[in-house]
Amino acid sequence: MNAPECNILVMGVSCFDGMASSMRVRNLIEPLVEKKLISVSNLIYQKDNKEPIGKAGTLNNINFKVIGFRLKNIFSVFGFIFGGLSFIKKSKKWGYKNILYNYNYPDIKNIWFILFAKLLGYKVIFDVIEDNSFQAHVGFINKLRIKTSVFLFNYSRHFANGMIGISEHLYKLVQKVTKNKIPAYLIPITVNLKYFKKNGIVKQKDKIQIFYGGSFGQKDGLEYLIKAFDEVSLIHSDAELIFTGMGHKLDMDRINAQIENATNKDKIIYKGFLNTNDYYTLLNECDIFCMTRVNSKFANAGFPFKLGEFLASGKAVIATNVGDVPNYLFNDINAMVVNPDSVEEIVDALLILIEHPEKRQALGKEARKTAEKFFDSDAVGMKLLSIFHQV
Repeated sequence: MNAPECNILVMGVSCFDGMASSMRVRNLIEPLVEKKLISVSNLIYQKDNKEPIGKAGTLNNINFKVIGFRLKNIFSVFGFIFGGLSFIKKSKKWGYKNILYNYNYPDIKNIWFILFAKLLGYKVIFDVIEDNSFQAHVGFINKLRIKTSVFLFNYSRHFANGMIGISEHLYKLVQKVTKNKIPAYLIPITVNLKYFKKNGIVKQKDKIQIFYGGSFGQKDGLEYLIKAFDEVSLIHSDAELIFTGMGHKLDMDRINAQIENATNKDKIIYKGFLNTNDYYTLLNECDIFCMTRVNSKFANAGFPFKLGEFLASGKAVIATNVGDVPNYLFNDINAMVVNPDSVEEIVDALLILIEHPEKRQALGKEARKTAEKFFDSDAVGMKLLSIFHQV
């Protein structure tokens, strides 16, 4: 096989942890790396303590460097900046098309890296996964980052070569920002199907396991899911609600307080942040998956990454009718689609699925087909490769 024509520098996210941001990029680029269609380096801002990888090296055929700084040591910002600039220069390969693939927006943290890469001859692509104009501001530093990101994004057509949106809303947003000066693309959520059993059927067991995994933000509507489960567990004592993932401390405190006040709190199990193998093993064991996003501007703008994994599991999925969901999911055909912010509708959907295993199996079969048709990382990754060749 010939050497890859494109050399990609991924920035803005680690390619090695298990959060949605990382998995978004991993699912897109790993199939291309495995097929030796691209070479990849990864500039990581902050070291992820969940998956210790060291400060620099090679993992999964991806060269990486961590350049994090500490707010308590203002002088560490110099190491952050010069370390990043050095890695960008070092990562450029002569004779290749060099592309800086930036996860989400330009902002005060990365704009110097972006402009430097552009100066060195990199093509620049932004993969936009949230609408920052709808994002809440928590803390001065985060507020400053968000404000600068919106400002810079509005002018990014002057230093970008292409933009990607993960949802219809974001695709329209990048089209508006580009003003037809640079190309805009739509690439939805993806899922690596190799992690999931084909038939989605598990052995008979004593418990019905209901699953949510993610970041526990207010957009995720977990307060409605917990209230609904509390009602359902009074009727079905064999049901368990399982949570995995991690979020901001304020969000976790809010969710933990609600769990503590639940009538059947002993049946709500938080497993913490799991490594990749343990996470997918758990997904293959659970019976019902819930994506209960609220009806907010921020929640409607994006496209929950976890939904692709839930569908790929071949199990029954409950999803709120927000954002791009109605483009792919149809009630009682490939999922139970409910209105957002409705405890009553979540309760009804859970009761139907718990009491009718044949319904779970039928919906799960169609859910898997939906994941294969629209979100297969192998197929969607090839679309990203075509974008690399076009810019």
